[in-house]
Amino acid sequence: MIKKLLTLLCMQLALCYTSFAANYLTFTAEEDNSAFSIEDHDIESNIFYSLDNGKTWEQLTDQPVSLAKGKRALLKGGEPDETPSWDKYSNFKMEGAIAASGSVMSLVDGDGESKTIPYTYCFYRLFENCSSLTKAPELPATTLATACYGRMFSGCENLAKAPELHATTLAGKCYWEMFSGCTSLAKASKLPATTLDERCYEGMFEECSSLTQAPKLPATTLAEECYMGMFEGCTSLTQAPELPATTLAVGCYYEMFKGCTGLTKAPELPATTLAVGCYYEMFKGCTSLKQAPELPATTLAGRCYWEMFSYCTSLTQAPKLPATILEYECYQSMFSGCTCLKQAPELPATTLARNCYQNMFSGCTSLTKASKLPATTLTEGCYYGMFSGCTSLKQAPQLPANTLAGGCYYGMFSGCTSMTQAPELPATRLADYCYYAMFNKCTSLTQAPKLPATTLAEDCYDNMFSGCTSLAQAPELPATTLAEGCYGVMFGGCTSLTQAPKLPATTLEHGCYSLMFVGCTSLTQAPELPATTLARKCYWEMFSGCTSLTKASKLPATTLAEECYMEMFSACSSLTQAPELPATTLADKCYSHMFSWCSNLEQAPELPATRLADYCYEEMFLMCSNLTQAPKLPATTLAEGCYEGMFSGCTSLTQAPKLPAKTLTEGCYKWMFSKCEKLSRIKIAFTEWGTGTDYWLEDVAENGTFICPKKLPKKYGDDSIPEGWKIVNEDFNK
Repeated sequence: MIKKLLTLLCMQLALCYTSFAANYLTFTAEEDNSAFSIEDHDIESNIFYSLDNGKTWEQLTDQPVSLAKGKRALLKGGEPDETPSWDKYSNFKMEGAIAASGSVMSLVDGDGESKTIPYTYCFYRLFENCSSLTKAPELPATTLATACYGRMFSGCENLAKAPELHATTLAGKCYWEMFSGCTSLAKASKLPATTLDERCYEGMFEECSSLTQAPKLPATTLAEECYMGMFEGCTSLTQAPELPATTLAVGCYYEMFKGCTGLTKAPELPATTLAVGCYYEMFKGCTSLKQAPELPATTLAGRCYWEMFSYCTSLTQAPKLPATILEYECYQSMFSGCTCLKQAPELPATTLARNCYQNMFSGCTSLTKASKLPATTLTEGCYYGMFSGCTSLKQAPQLPANTLAGGCYYGMFSGCTSMTQAPELPATRLADYCYYAMFNKCTSLTQAPKLPATTLAEDCYDNMFSGCTSLAQAPELPATTLAEGCYGVMFGGCTSLTQAPKLPATTLEHGCYSLMFVGCTSLTQAPELPATTLARKCYWEMFSGCTSLTKASKLPATTLAEECYMEMFSACSSLTQAPELPATTLADKCYSHMFSWCSNLEQAPELPATRLADYCYEEMFLMCSNLTQAPKLPATTLAEGCYEGMFSGCTSLTQAPKLPAKTLTEGCYKWMFSKCEKLSRIKIAFTEWGTGTDYWLEDVAENGTFICPKKLPKKYGDDSIPEGWKIVNEDFNK
């Protein structure tokens, strides 16, 4: 009996010793009606809790465990049923106010004594969005695992202090977004690690808007994207930590201080050899940053400075950029949106790279002087949007290059509203999109440069001077060999342009003149268009909106192409006479909307074609309110939608042309005379109603005469014979 009692006593003492020695994760309620639970996501957590200081344990579930103020719960666990991952994890749910203490390691080793995290994603999202958490537990581990603390405290908006972090050798993504969104966190943990790993600090303090001081970062050798977004959105951070590393890695400082609007001083950046994307958006949106650090590197890497200082609206001076050999997209958008930057740095490079200067100074509205650009051989997109939106820039730099590349000057000075004179452009050999939108919306530009090229490239002049409202004279365009879209929108919106240049080409290409003079409201006369071989959309909207145009070009072509004249003179409200249209073989949509909204057009051209195409005359004279007489329509075989809306809105038209076709097609007469409110006579040859007359006589005159074959069934309505009209049965050829 005595032996049995002694054994029982030893067991109780052992239990007390175990409870005393263990460093359990502990939750202590700081107010009444606090509670906690666990939510498992495709995994079984295997966590237990005790409310009696470890005497008894129960498995934690998604049912809340209540705690009164001052009461505490111990937690322990073991390995879950499978290894956690980004989509298999467990996280606590909390109510009230709860302070954590003890070691979080008790959830994996049972007693909190281990210093090694046993598996990847171990504590991933464990306390995520626990706004009731006021204090973090101990994190004693010195050996970490991939993503082990990823998003662990993300969204814990009442957590004011971060726990100590002891590891000196890190693992991939180990601190990934660990405290992101902890808006009350004022002080960061010390970060003693000197051996980093891929994305180890990624987003660690992202959106910690109360963080005023960053921890020291002693590592001198970095890892890929190791500091990516580490302090992004830390709006109270006024000073950045020292960054002593001289050996960089791909994306190592990517978005590190992005959106730190309180940051007034940048750290020194001593590295001379860069890595791809190393400074990518590093200080983007740091609106209080007044001075940029020195950038001594002469050997660059792709995207190394991409948007590094973009939208740093207090930055007044750019650093020196001594590199002479560039890499792809190396300076892309580097100072974009720096509205206080007045002078661009010297750019001595003569060997360029793809998109190297793309949007480099775009939106720098205080920039008055551009850098010299000595390169004579360009690369794809090299100057793309380089000075776009620089509204104070009055003079462009010289552009001596005679060898161009695709999109090389694309939008280079777009929106430079103070620029009065364009630079010389000596190149005679063009490239696709080379001058696309180069001077778009340069509203003070009065003179265009000479354009000596005789052989063009795809979209080479597309939008080049569009929106140049002060440009009164167009340059000569000697090219006789065109390319797809080569002159598209070239002078669109040039409201001061009174005369169009000569266009000598006789063979056209797809969209070559599309929208070329759209919205040129002062243009009074169209140029000669000698081409007899057309192409798809070649004249599409060429003079659309030229409200002063009184005379149209001759159009000698007899064989048309798809959409070739589509909207060519649309909204030319001063045009009174249409050009002759001798073509007898049409193409799909060839005349679609050609004279729509020409409100002063009094006479339509003859339309001799007998072979139609789908939608060939679609809305050709839409809203031509002064048109009194329609042309003859001799075709007896129709095509789908061929006359759809052709005279819709012609409010002065009194008589419809004879319609000799005996068989209808889908939509052939749809809306053809809709809203022709004076139309009172029509003669047709078809003998059966079909699907081709939808709303064709909608809102015509209340009284009129409908002449049709006797075989045609009597049927009234907008889709057939207007109510109140007299029906006359008569042979069509009579």
